Amino acid sequence: MATLNDIKDSNFLTKQDCEPAIKVTVSHCVEENVAMANQPARMKYVVFFKELQKGMVLNLTNFQRIVALSGVPDTDNWQGVQLTLFNDPTVDFGGKLVGGIRVWVPQTPPVGIESVRQQDHPDHPEPLRSSPGPEKAYRGVGPPPATDDDVPLETGNPDWVGENPPVPPKDNVPY
Repeated sequence: MATLNDIKDSNFLTKQDCEPAIKVTVSHCVEENVAMANQPARMKYVVFFKELQKGMVLNLTNFQRIVALSGVPDTDNWQGVQLTLFNDPTVDFGGKLVGGIRVWVPQTPPVGIESVRQQDHPDHPEPLRSSPGPEKAYRGVGPPPATDDDVPLETGNPDWVGENPPVPPKDNVPY
């Protein structure tokens, strides 16, 4: 069965090629025309790897990440630099989260983050988490589920809390 990546047949690495993450070694970096056929030329730098036939079109973020990992600001001297490439779902383009290839840069937690994680919030018995567990994650379909922290809305019923709010009266204003 074919996948979107099989049908797309890109000349360059795509985010699907980096899922799961892959370890690569830079072989060289060259400036190439990355425009689609019958389009004006778009010259970009493309990084090639010993392990792969396709290269990765270099954007500013990944350029900076490679420099941070290698300590080498010149693409001519990146040969042999080992990288991990992954599909980062938080990459945005045009104001929308679309995902994309990122170079992994190992990170150390910010100073004090461990003590914040270990502190209990005075109003909550559970320690703070960086994100809700999968059982509490809101998936964005319909209204978020009611929680113990919900407060009554101005609906004419000050005791209402939770799901299924009273329906406000309809007016004759077209939307």
